[in-house]
Parts: sequence; C-alpha cells; structure tokens
Amino acid sequence: MAAAIVLAATLTACGGSDGNSADSDHPKMPGISFPPGVDQTPDDASSDTPVTDPTTTRPTSGKIGDTLVLEGSPGTTAGTVLVDITLDTYEDHAQPTLDVFAAATGKRLVAAQFTIASKGDTAYVDSTGVLGAKVVDDQGQAYRAKPGQVTSGSSFPLILSVQPGQKATGWVVFDVPQDAKITGVQYSMDPIGDSFGDSKPEGHGRWSLN
Repeated sequence: MAAAIVLAATLTACGGSDGNSADSDHPKMPGISFPPGVDQTPDDASSDTPVTDPTTTRPTSGKIGDTLVLEGSPGTTAGTVLVDITLDTYEDHAQPTLDVFAAATGKRLVAAQFTIASKGDTAYVDSTGVLGAKVVDDQGQAYRAKPGQVTSGSSFPLILSVQPGQKATGWVVFDVPQDAKITGVQYSMDPIGDSFGDSKPEGHGRWSLN
C-alpha cells in the first residue's frame, strides 16, 4: 500500500495525471495534434489579417496643383490604362489666339492646363479632342471643352496619345456664361463611355477651385 501511494504522488508531481498540463509548459509545434480543449491559436496571428489594396483608396478629388491617379478602359488592347493627371493651373478669363477661337456672344473663355503622365502598360489615347474635360459652376452646371487655342499656352492635340512612361501638358478651353462662377474642374478618362453609363468610376477626377 505504501508503494502505491508513493507512485501516485510521483505521477501527480510530474503532471502524469493531467495530459493537458504538460502542453502549457512547452511551445506548440506545427504538425502536432493537441487534445480537445487545448488552445492552438498561433502566438502571432497578424499574418492572417487581410491587406488593404491601396488602389481601392485612391483619391478622386483635389485642388489646383494636386495629382490624381485615374484608370481608363483599355479599349481593344490588353493591359492597364493608368495615368497621373495634374491640374496645373486655371485661367478664369482666357484670351484666344485667333478670333475664330473667341467665346460666343454673352459668354467668356476659361481654360485649364493639365499634365497627363501615363503610368500603365498601355497608352492612354483620347480621340475626342479632350472632351472628357469639364468645368462646373456653383449651380452644378457643367460645361464641356471645345477646340481652341489661348494665349496662355498650347492646347492638347485633337487626338491625344500618351505612351507608357511619357507625359503631355496642354490647355483645354471652355465657353461659359459671362456671369458664371466656376468652382470646379473635372476630367473623365472615357467620355464616350460616360454617355452610355459604362465608364469606370475610378476614371473620373475633380479639382476644386475654392
């Protein structure tokens, strides 16, 4: 009887009577199965935390001088159409280089200068004469760009093509009512798609003039 008592005491001291107590003193190793009830949570679970895609939080609005990252539709070519587009400056009373570019009666010319840098693996091509650019007044009325040249500098060509790694700077001209208060400038990568409601949301940018 005395021998049995000594043996039982030895097993208790070594933890032999509780299989779970030994696990609390030793690190858990990959590939080892633990009895039910044993905590198998890794010490560092940070690797399981989803990483936020930075492209989903790109700003789509700014002010004069700010650069926005816009994504367009590749059209018939494969790849990504991605540009850094900056509203360099804005002129509220622009002057035409020729009378043919003057504003209509009761209107005035305004102009915005953009710099567009192609960052994707496919060229950014705008065959609409940069009609994706607009100015907006304090009543929410938008005014599309028109062909023209102002004394402030050279306008974009009627067909704009910016190859990957290259950039282009140019002015865009608008006719607005003489008394309109222009509060913002917009740019759409896909103005034709806008007409059909299938352009990319991330292809639109706006700059506040306030």
